Amino acid sequence: MAPRVGLYLRLSREDEGEGELSMSIANQEAFLRRYAEERDWPVARVYADDGYSGTHFERPAFRQMLEDIEAGYINLVMTKDLSRLGRDQSGTIYYYQCYFPLHGVRYIAVAEGFDTAANTSGIALPFLAAANDFYTADISRKVRAALDVRRRGGWFIGASPPLGYAKDPKEKGRLCPDPGTAWIARAVFETYLGCQSVLGTAKRLTERGVPTPAQCRGSGEGRFPGVWSDTTVRRILTNPTYAGDLTQGWSEKISYKLRQRRARPREQWVTVCQTHEPLIPPTQFRQVQQLLAVRGYRAGEGTGHLLTGLAFCADCGSPMTYVRESPTRTYMVCQGYRRSGRLGLCTAHRVREDAVLEGIRVRLAELGAGLNGTELAAATAAAKHSGGGQQRRALEREVERCRRAADSLYQDRLSGVLEEEEFAELFQANRDKRRAAQARLAALEQQKADEADWEKRVEHLLRFEELTRPVLLALVERVEVHADKRVKLYFRFAEPVKTVETRKAGGA
Repeated sequence: MAPRVGLYLRLSREDEGEGELSMSIANQEAFLRRYAEERDWPVARVYADDGYSGTHFERPAFRQMLEDIEAGYINLVMTKDLSRLGRDQSGTIYYYQCYFPLHGVRYIAVAEGFDTAANTSGIALPFLAAANDFYTADISRKVRAALDVRRRGGWFIGASPPLGYAKDPKEKGRLCPDPGTAWIARAVFETYLGCQSVLGTAKRLTERGVPTPAQCRGSGEGRFPGVWSDTTVRRILTNPTYAGDLTQGWSEKISYKLRQRRARPREQWVTVCQTHEPLIPPTQFRQVQQLLAVRGYRAGEGTGHLLTGLAFCADCGSPMTYVRESPTRTYMVCQGYRRSGRLGLCTAHRVREDAVLEGIRVRLAELGAGLNGTELAAATAAAKHSGGGQQRRALEREVERCRRAADSLYQDRLSGVLEEEEFAELFQANRDKRRAAQARLAALEQQKADEADWEKRVEHLLRFEELTRPVLLALVERVEVHADKRVKLYFRFAEPVKTVETRKAGGA
């Protein structure tokens, strides 16, 4: 019976990088057709997977070939070599030792002279399959190392930039604001600052019809199209990339043979400061992180307490919880005491909520009345013109020079100009220099943020009239309630005082 030949061709991105012309799809086909013509074998079908890795077998043309085998359209499969069939050792062995014989299919790897019709030719195939697998593992390791170098050098290596950004068309590996979606990212932050609730932000964005990230990517026709989730909102709010600090490495592939990814702990994320234009001012981003750290407040729902996440037991450190005894009277009680019951691990620390709030209001009013607005404005203006801008620009240029030097070193290593030991030494020296400049730059940015925060808090104090949740979050860091009903206040500003001990609050 005349063979019905199926030619299988494959080219991956790794193969393209090798620059071997003989590995191109067209050349593979010409090579195999010439081999078939010399034997007068008619070619029934050609299957080509262009740009697909050999580490897995979920390739469209390969799956079509299997369907045609099972339908009886072809009974002989030819590839240029074994690596074109696959680079995964176990999978490749399965197909030529089990699948093909089970379906009466002959397999030939032409360049290596392997033919399953010859009983002796298959002896060395497992060793060749193992070599292909090791090759893939080595390539994967080198690619990961190269990507890590670029990631730590401040270059964006992802496929899709975060919502609100686009890949800079003028400079590869850089991000720039996307005019079409930048307003959405800003809307997420502004909405959260307005309601101070992640879930509330998701609801409001959905009600306003703000496009979701999935819709912006053109994949928003899923189960809940146009619906924002609190998970999506929190992911955006906590991404330092929006403040100009490129953050990557949130997840990693489990194995070079698997497509699944797993999340990496936050301390393993790679953040490089000041790599692109921020969509959110750093001071605003920092304010959002402080708000996110204060848990449990539900604004506008009638159930939130102003001191939720701010008030704690001074003895055991547990949060203060709330007990409503009448429509007009609510008490704050140590949560540790309520949970431990009669075990005696703590005492109730029972105080009236309105009495604590009144004590805070009075103290903030006193502090505000003691401030000289004119002198503070003059001091703030002097700080802004202290020359920090020139130093900041010099440090930014130094960081950029180090990034370019790292990229140049990497290219020299790839081209063989530098040996591994030389590259490691020079790259580490350049990294240390860049990190030192980034540390000084971060210190300047922190100083700038502190000045802005102080100015905002001073403004809150000078204009203080009503005790609201935003005022409390801006001015008060912690409230500690003692067993004898004394309340100690820790403010978020260093001047004019850091902690203040108020009179006893009202009790039972």
